[in-house]
Amino acid sequence: MACSSVLYLLQIERMASCEKPEPFSKTLVQFWMAKVSEWSEATSPSAQLDACRHQEKLRGFLQEVLGALRLARCASEALENLPFVGQLLGRLCSVPCVTADEESSSLLLQCLWTLFSPTPRSAIELKANDWIRKTMCHLVAADEEGWSVMKHVGLPSKEYNVSTLKKMMCLLTEAVNGGCSSFRSPTERCLCDGLHSLSLTCVPLVTRPEAAPLIGALLRRSVTCAHTQLSEEFVEAVCSGFLDKKLHLDVQTVVALWCHNLSSLERAVLRLVSSVLSGPRIDLQTLDKQVNASLLPQACAQRCSVFLVVNEIFRCTLLEMEESSVLRLLIQSFTRCFLRALAAQDPEDRLALKSFFPLVPVSLQMPMLTLPSEVPQDVWLEHLMGISAQLQLASAEAEERGDNTSGSVFEVWFLLLQGGGWVDVAAQLLASAQTHAASSSSSSSSESKSRALLWLLTFFYHPTNRGHQRIQQWECVQQVWGDLRGVCLSPTPPPPRALDTVAESLLSLVSSRLALRLLLSLAVFSPVPGDAIALQLIRKMSEKKREEDEKEEEEEAVSLRREAECLLAAAAEHRLNSDTLASARVQARLRTLEDTLWNALCV
Repeated sequence: MACSSVLYLLQIERMASCEKPEPFSKTLVQFWMAKVSEWSEATSPSAQLDACRHQEKLRGFLQEVLGALRLARCASEALENLPFVGQLLGRLCSVPCVTADEESSSLLLQCLWTLFSPTPRSAIELKANDWIRKTMCHLVAADEEGWSVMKHVGLPSKEYNVSTLKKMMCLLTEAVNGGCSSFRSPTERCLCDGLHSLSLTCVPLVTRPEAAPLIGALLRRSVTCAHTQLSEEFVEAVCSGFLDKKLHLDVQTVVALWCHNLSSLERAVLRLVSSVLSGPRIDLQTLDKQVNASLLPQACAQRCSVFLVVNEIFRCTLLEMEESSVLRLLIQSFTRCFLRALAAQDPEDRLALKSFFPLVPVSLQMPMLTLPSEVPQDVWLEHLMGISAQLQLASAEAEERGDNTSGSVFEVWFLLLQGGGWVDVAAQLLASAQTHAASSSSSSSSESKSRALLWLLTFFYHPTNRGHQRIQQWECVQQVWGDLRGVCLSPTPPPPRALDTVAESLLSLVSSRLALRLLLSLAVFSPVPGDAIALQLIRKMSEKKREEDEKEEEEEAVSLRREAECLLAAAAEHRLNSDTLASARVQARLRTLEDTLWNALCV
């Protein structure tokens, strides 16, 4: 292929050095027109044998015709210099023995492609364009009676059409891949000028699997050559076919599509968001499969520019739907899949994380974006202590500057959300016995670690200092957490009045989702059974909200149920406890909570 491309370039340069192509002799033209007429009107074996015998000479003649067409500045000039070319090409496209030859078919397609006018300037060129489209369609589809070659090879019509379509797509793909030259003469048209018409012709075929290589070649050419202008109809058809899963493309082709047309990238992201938000109950493994099937993580790992666009779309969507727990899980799933796709690349081709997250301090990128499964369990707590300390420092510095509600805090919070697995681990460690040592010598240290984890969860659900009440809110969270542990970890069932008091305290938090997180974490991961008490508290919270406003409570109950489902899904995914008995205990509690959650929130 490389050798033929070099020869092709040399031929172009040689032809460009000539001021005017040498005219074809009248005798030569008459000879070939007579032969073509004979072959197109006869189907006898002798006529086909004659066509096969002249095949090599015909290819040489077509090569000369192609060279003359390429030297013409426009289609009108080409038709003036070669008045026989239309009739010749039209008849040859109807000769099965000629179109069945791969090299001859390629030359015919290139002649038609070169003759096409991207911007027709006369009625002649308009008419020629229309005829070229019909002729190219004739090359990839059989007529009503079937091509005469089928009568001799014995293939069914459908099978022959598919075989012919594959061959024609292959020839067109080769032509697109090798059609651009940066060494063309200033007076010569770029061979990519005809891609607009070719893409328009491909619109009805985009959902055919045979057309996938040609689609990929067209889209990749549009990124590498400035002269390539694909039709809007083609780009729309490819985008719709891909989103509707009627068209399967490789990652490189999808990247080319999204780089060529940013609106198609935005549609892909919003389609994924819509399908996840409207889907059934969340399962993280199924969610990861859905995200990977969109090819967004793989494309983002290959092109930083694509990632920045996708990340911005997620950021803007989150600002509009900040209370959506499902959207948060989707963003975390996308980031998780993206990081895995990035890690799968060759180290020499892989960009650094700072290229993808330019607005976040480098010191926070690696700790937050390292998956919990990649860190030994015995250093989870230490890892989270470092994250919490850096976030507290960033938050304090932003508050001193007076920009705690602007970009700096939001960006580090958004990164914490993207690497949300550490928030799940923090909730698990906070609720388990790992941070509450029994000995008095370590009680102070354990309490300090618990406060760091609790602060991390509070920051996740309430990152900004709204109303300048951060200190009061933090004191409230600590008080509620102490009360909650008191009733859930009590060796004896707490009295109803105590549960009412705790439920009111939970409702006083700035975020009902934070309250639900703390409640469910204790129910699932505490060292003593607490799921029954947790369900009672959820019911009481729902009842108290219903007393305030029945309509708002109905919406709030559904929202809380959805939040709880997401939290339980995260708990089921991120419980990485090596203790078999503890793991079995967690699984049993998860099943109990999942089975009774709907009634607890909607009764």
